[in-house]
Amino acid sequence: MQAAADEYELHYQDETHLETNPYLTRVWHKIGTQPTVPAAGTNCAAQVSAAFRVYLEALDVRHAATGRKIFLVLDNGPCHTSKDSRAALRERAAWLHVIWLAPYCPNLNKKEREWRTLKRDVRGHLARSLRAFADEILAGLHRLGGERCDLVDRVPQWFLDGHRHPPTGRKPGRPHGAKDSYKRTVRRKKLAAVT
Repeated sequence: MQAAADEYELHYQDETHLETNPYLTRVWHKIGTQPTVPAAGTNCAAQVSAAFRVYLEALDVRHAATGRKIFLVLDNGPCHTSKDSRAALRERAAWLHVIWLAPYCPNLNKKEREWRTLKRDVRGHLARSLRAFADEILAGLHRLGGERCDLVDRVPQWFLDGHRHPPTGRKPGRPHGAKDSYKRTVRRKKLAAVT
């Protein structure tokens, strides 16, 4: 690829979980008790094919701008091997060539070292809010370098409000008239006196 740098590009791609819980490396605490630290929001982490498709759309723009063929190094993560992701990769097979890494070899993917640095810097202290947490991630990505940090700042407001899933529009709680698929156990607060 170095001989024909104007025809080809090599990209490494990987996802990571960035949890809102701070990473406790060293902490003073009383012997026999578990140290706890309050964290902002809920700790939800998932790797989804939708985020991978956003990355592929960025590669579409890159290919249209440069006209180069792209070699993409991927691991065997669930978001890369799902049906949607495989279909999206097949659509781009004319100019996008995938190099699959062997299972369980993170040392071959350069992105893993970057994630380790980012997690150490961002999760080493407690963020005051989820927006501050997202801003720290963006600042960490800018420190690592790169051209596509704008993709990361698509954090939905419902996540910043502390919810795990997007709102459905329903009122909170059980719907009126809902029936259970199993019979609930009646728990009595006051037991009858023994006679």
